[in-house]
Amino acid sequence: MNDFSVTVVGGMNLDLLATPDVPLLSRDSTPGKITLRPGGVGRNIAARLSEAGARVRLITALGCDERAEMLSRLCKESGIDLSLSVATSCPAPCYLCIHDDKGDMVLAVNDMSAMEKLTPEAMESRMDALNRSDACVLDANLSPDTLQYIASHAAVPLILDPVNCAKAPRVLSILPYLTAIKPNRMEAEALTGERNIEKAAAALLRAGVKRAFISLGAEGVYYADASQAGHEPARLLPTLPATGAGDALCAGLTLSLLSGMDVKACAQAGQEAAYRALLQSREV
Repeated sequence: MNDFSVTVVGGMNLDLLATPDVPLLSRDSTPGKITLRPGGVGRNIAARLSEAGARVRLITALGCDERAEMLSRLCKESGIDLSLSVATSCPAPCYLCIHDDKGDMVLAVNDMSAMEKLTPEAMESRMDALNRSDACVLDANLSPDTLQYIASHAAVPLILDPVNCAKAPRVLSILPYLTAIKPNRMEAEALTGERNIEKAAAALLRAGVKRAFISLGAEGVYYADASQAGHEPARLLPTLPATGAGDALCAGLTLSLLSGMDVKACAQAGQEAAYRALLQSREV
């Protein structure tokens, strides 16, 4: 348990997750299981932080429909403060993901249009509260202008999750402000142009990021800062969808950074947090 206060600024949406019982066949109906649950990179990170004992505020764009009401209620039950979130007239954001029969994502579509309402003007009145936190976690569901505004006005450590390859370039201008970044392999390439993990991490450090943690899925995480770099293997559970593991990894990294751990210990703590999240989802 800890008493850290963390503000997360990012997306919250409804997850619709499909996992087939047999290998997927293109253009055919595949038997399997479909799960409905709260999601969004920002919300998922906030939930993992709250579970670990942190005091968490989530600043997101709220929808206006029944799905939004359900998401808000579940946040309250999880101990996530939504008091500074932005009300909109948009439908609640939604994320549709299809896994393969081994639990890995095959494709996904997200509708995060409500996040356009989370503007620099909306953040202006919220920055004092954000800067009273111990740290802030950002995700790239925010617009480039909003990311730039927050980064240039933040007085606390910033940790960022790029979300996906399409949105990763939004964060290029704020790399020098970041205490840490957690891209996956493809997002790291989108940010740096480097396919080699070691070169991608080095490029992120040269761009000004203090610590880089590149998630490699079942292969673990590659970590680097100015003093050391290396690879931390993953603890994975077989035949279990990995959706959400990266968000738990980011939460674990955030708390370990606030605890003063070095980059290697942060990577280890982050991987342990991801493992616990997967184990918890198996037990549900």
